[in-house]
Amino acid sequence: MFDPRVVSFAFLLAVAPSLGGCKSSNGAGAATASACDPLAAKAITLGAVVGVGTDASGTLYVDAANGIFVSDGGALIRQHVIGTGQSGSNEFLFTFEAPSADATSARNLLVETQGSTASAMALGPPDSKSFLNQSPAGVTSLTLVDAATLAGMTVVNTPNLIDYLADVSNGDVILATVPLNSDSTSTDLGISIFYGPPGAVAQRTITNFQQTLSGNGSLTFQVDGTSYVLAFGMVSSPDAGLFGTFALLGLTPAGGAQMATTLRLPTPTELPSDLAFTCLP
Repeated sequence: MFDPRVVSFAFLLAVAPSLGGCKSSNGAGAATASACDPLAAKAITLGAVVGVGTDASGTLYVDAANGIFVSDGGALIRQHVIGTGQSGSNEFLFTFEAPSADATSARNLLVETQGSTASAMALGPPDSKSFLNQSPAGVTSLTLVDAATLAGMTVVNTPNLIDYLADVSNGDVILATVPLNSDSTSTDLGISIFYGPPGAVAQRTITNFQQTLSGNGSLTFQVDGTSYVLAFGMVSSPDAGLFGTFALLGLTPAGGAQMATTLRLPTPTELPSDLAFTCLP
């Protein structure tokens, strides 16, 4: 039986080209925007809890509908899931790392279930692909505790990442962000678009997202009631490899001429200090 908890962000990226014509869940855009950090984590809940396990130090490990969470200082911190596995209908494996860590800190959370509830949980090395029913070596069993243990704990989501940042020929800036982990509530992978002059780069309501299997497509967003279409695609070059490299192919306001867009490369990992942002509520 397929379990949606084991769908990784990489898988969602792979199937994104089939999501033609989807609409964003960015909001209506009619309410007043406010200064913000586009990379700040969105609010999240645990969703249905599958299991809670604790180690000898009292750290809690949570398998829930909205991700894998680890306790830290009274909060439940969503982890960056970098790999998943499933065997049958009741054996699951999640390879995870802390949001600010690198792959060297990765671990496996092994979960065995009866119905929709964990019957056993353990931590294991990230290079193992074995499940609990295979009695793998090097695992540390976790003691199962009641989900009520989590009551009152703050739930912290993973942050957003810069997908791309580009300069437009009219002097404006485009920023696209995506969540570190996939957004299961969104039909467009949770992408957000910010557009405007450097001192006032505002989040815009996305009204359409189209992408073909070849990687070419467009994204439409609203600027003061006018539709802007951002074209993107995979461009071939001697160094591009089999599938080419991602490129923005131009920005066109309704009724206007196409404007050139230039990606800032390499893609920055932090927001430039000379840009000011506002977010939709």
